[in-house]
Amino acid sequence: MRKFIITLILISSLILVTSQQSQASLISDRSYRLEQRRENKENIKQIKDLFKVHNKYANLHDIKNLKPLYADSYINNDGYNKEVYFKSIESTWEACNDLTYTTKIISIEVNGDYASVNVEETANGTILESLEFMPVSGEIHSKSRGIYHLKRINSKWYIAGETAISDESSLLYGDARFMNIEIQAPAQVSSGETYTTTLKVDTEPGMFILGSIDHDMMTYPASTPKTELRAITQSQTLERLIQANTNNLNEYTIASLAISKVKPIGDDNFKVYMAGLACIMKRVNVVPQNNYIKLEDNKEESHK
Repeated sequence: MRKFIITLILISSLILVTSQQSQASLISDRSYRLEQRRENKENIKQIKDLFKVHNKYANLHDIKNLKPLYADSYINNDGYNKEVYFKSIESTWEACNDLTYTTKIISIEVNGDYASVNVEETANGTILESLEFMPVSGEIHSKSRGIYHLKRINSKWYIAGETAISDESSLLYGDARFMNIEIQAPAQVSSGETYTTTLKVDTEPGMFILGSIDHDMMTYPASTPKTELRAITQSQTLERLIQANTNNLNEYTIASLAISKVKPIGDDNFKVYMAGLACIMKRVNVVPQNNYIKLEDNKEESHK
């Protein structure tokens, strides 16, 4: 009987200790989860604040205050490092000094000292050029989706990289500003793959359009493709097969348009004049060929 009582006491003590340890573990786990939520909430707030400041300086075209928001090791998926990236920004602002930006954050994922920010961005501006010796106003429009890669250094978040998923930009002059112009191309292709780019334009009576389609690799300084313009048929569609580059570079497929109109002057006379110009670009991400993937042909398995 005494032995049974001792055993009972030992079991009770074991249950008590186990219960206390379990409760302590639950409290510890709960505290850890609460602390993690608190830290995650604080990190998200800091990241959102970073993008507010980023948007502010981008719209002010303030390179001096924009640069420190980027890590020195910054690189994007076009291979642009921090120096080249900001040179390209300066070139853009020189060409369009009233370019404005909006950034919409879709999601934020924090993983320790690293974070990924999924965004949608737009940019709009104007540019003044001469068309047939007459000043004309052009419009720049851009819409893109991408992921900013952030890194925390000494408790502060910096932009360390960027992956552009999609990007479509247009430069429109004259009547092209009021036309429906659409370019269709795949978002991603393999290195050297042949793909189709289609240009669709809504025309109106008395309008004559010449167009061309080409592609250009993401390099700096950017080159200007030179292709011959050809008449867009009554189908209002222009297509071209393009072979993606094999230089492991992303590229733009580019459509150029020259728009002319016929204006009657008198009974049997008319005048043909230049009414507008357009350049539409769409990003095509090129996946490099992986020469280190090998598939063994198991003939014995295939005959079973």
